[in-house]
Amino acid sequence: MSARSPLRDGHGRGLRSADARTNAFKETAMDDKGLKRVWWLGLLIDHLRPIRVPLLVVAFGAVLALGVDQVAELLLIVVQAGSPARAFVLLLIACAAAAVAIWYQGRNAFRMHFPRWPSLQDPRGRWLRAWLPRLLGASVPVLVAAGCWVAVGDIESTRNADLSVWRTLALLVLAVLLVLGFVTRRKLFNAVSVRVGLSPLPASPHSERSVSGFAGLARAPKRVLIAVALLNVLLTLLIVWRPTLIDGFGPLAILLFGGAFFCITGGFITLLSDRRGIPVLSLLALLAAGLHAARLNDNHLVRLSESMSTHAVSGLAAGGDRAALPTFEDYRDAWLTERCADAPVCPIVLVSSEGGGIRAAAWTALVLGQLEASGQRKVIDRIFAMSGVSGGSLGIATVAALHQRHPAEGSAGWVHDRAEAFLTRDFLAPTLANTLFVDFTQRLLPGAWFDDRGRALTLSWEKNFATSAGLAEDEVNAFAQPMAALYRRDGRSDTRVPALFLNSTVVQTGERMVQHPFRSLPSHGDWFAARDIAEFPTADLPLGEAVLNSARFSYVSPAGTLVDAAGQPALQLVDGGYFENSGATTLMDIIASLRASAWADRLQLRVLHISNDPLIEPFAPASAIANEFCIQDLTPAGASTVALSGEVTAPVIGLLSTREARGGYARQALSASLGEDDLLWHFRLCPGEYLLPLGWTISTPVVREMQRQLLERYQLTPLADAMLSPLTRDARTDP
Repeated sequence: MSARSPLRDGHGRGLRSADARTNAFKETAMDDKGLKRVWWLGLLIDHLRPIRVPLLVVAFGAVLALGVDQVAELLLIVVQAGSPARAFVLLLIACAAAAVAIWYQGRNAFRMHFPRWPSLQDPRGRWLRAWLPRLLGASVPVLVAAGCWVAVGDIESTRNADLSVWRTLALLVLAVLLVLGFVTRRKLFNAVSVRVGLSPLPASPHSERSVSGFAGLARAPKRVLIAVALLNVLLTLLIVWRPTLIDGFGPLAILLFGGAFFCITGGFITLLSDRRGIPVLSLLALLAAGLHAARLNDNHLVRLSESMSTHAVSGLAAGGDRAALPTFEDYRDAWLTERCADAPVCPIVLVSSEGGGIRAAAWTALVLGQLEASGQRKVIDRIFAMSGVSGGSLGIATVAALHQRHPAEGSAGWVHDRAEAFLTRDFLAPTLANTLFVDFTQRLLPGAWFDDRGRALTLSWEKNFATSAGLAEDEVNAFAQPMAALYRRDGRSDTRVPALFLNSTVVQTGERMVQHPFRSLPSHGDWFAARDIAEFPTADLPLGEAVLNSARFSYVSPAGTLVDAAGQPALQLVDGGYFENSGATTLMDIIASLRASAWADRLQLRVLHISNDPLIEPFAPASAIANEFCIQDLTPAGASTVALSGEVTAPVIGLLSTREARGGYARQALSASLGEDDLLWHFRLCPGEYLLPLGWTISTPVVREMQRQLLERYQLTPLADAMLSPLTRDARTDP
């Protein structure tokens, strides 16, 4: 037989052709399986489309709970054993409300008939329609619990965190109870309805008839929708009326309640539009973008006086006269005369404080408060000027305001204790509430009608400062009063309070805007790339508003529109850290102005630079009274690898990195500008044993971690003495 002859079976058929048929059959089977997979994928996608609003809420919640340090800190706050039980109960209620809203919206979505998606009536998708809403609803407390465990895992040591495992387990129990409730609710309701004479529900969701629109829904879903919409409007109006009304709810509860309202109201709107093929969410986004582009709903005005709102140019006439304010030179000479007139050598303390949200504010206030206590109430009195950025501005403004009203009989630690009590308050809750309800509504309305979330933040500062500082109702609140009022007493200039320089950034030019309490910036010195707030009618600019202008960071606080004397928009202000986050640039300009005075030969500078980012390296010489090193500073050079970026992300990352590089440059320039009789100390944070997040709320364990580092790494009493004492040749310490 030829080698090329095909093999034959007993019937004379070629064996190879049989193999070919077998292979063809297998390929057909494989094609059928592939088609089935594609069909099931299409079925799943069709079932996800009508519930995209609940899906969006769950996905957004997952990102927040598992990937955002600030939210991790909020989760740790509520699961701490010592935290108020009321906050945790509110969190459980908010979790349940968001879960029920997600489930309820999904159930109503699958009851409606959508001509574009006929697969939603396919019997083979019954289990999807039954279980997708249940699982999505139950995922809310599961995600919160998972976020708690992830946050706990990020803590290197739990010495500073007395965490309650039972609270985390309670969230998981809530998830189980929700699923049981979703599954058994019909049986339970029908068991009760038989006794009270109500109409029973269908035995299962599969037996419910599909409806073609909102009119076809039963009375109960209609009433729920109307009630939720009215409650949403009522809550929005209440927050407009009193932005701090729901402060005690906590940021997490407010986020969850906001998600619940968005699911019900936004979900029903999308259901009605889906039947007609109208992209309502896209249209609303275009409406908001159009109103924003045309500047028809700008409610982010910078308040130029206490009576001015953020949505209307009112109270501008009461903007005050800057000519009545003291000049910087008058303040400088008066300050130096009071403290240095009889001293041949006069030490003068200057402070720069970096940005970093509430972390920067708390660290700054703790450092200055502890130094004041260690120096027996003499350190802050020796501070001539303080330059701050973002959260650092809040820290130095808090210290200045408290120092002004420090009672004569108060203890040396009075400023420290009051500052800690103030800065550990929750400033995030009112900001979130305004963002989710008021500012969100304002974006869809032509015209500016409501105060914005920035005003909610400043109101929270005012309210909590009054409480923490022990102010009576008729006492002056420094955060509500003009910034310049800190420097007046009995109609005369008052030099008890250090001069504040709060740095912001001009959007249109990228320059720094320097806010101060004087008639204008110092006439001596060049003040490179700086705009003077005195160019605008800001003589009565409230202290809280000036701090906000320095802390308008990345959408949490909106860019502020600064108007001119005619009430016309002149420019916009954002966080001072966009220009340079250290505050050292402005401090160098202040030093130049001091050196241009007649007192220059008698001054010895004592500079305190306060940073809060654990990744910042030390730049001041280490000394016996200030340990500048963290553990990670001892890592051998080259031990870590460089994280490379792709060609798309590299330009963006490089652009953002220049912000930190400019701060590093300013710190080094500050160090190089000092003379041999001047001293510089760098107070900085290390990674430590607890999360040190940014944001506008901070927990007690974070403050304890800061206190531990401050007391263990710095010898505060010798530091305070060095700040107050002239440096002689014999006392000078070599780096």
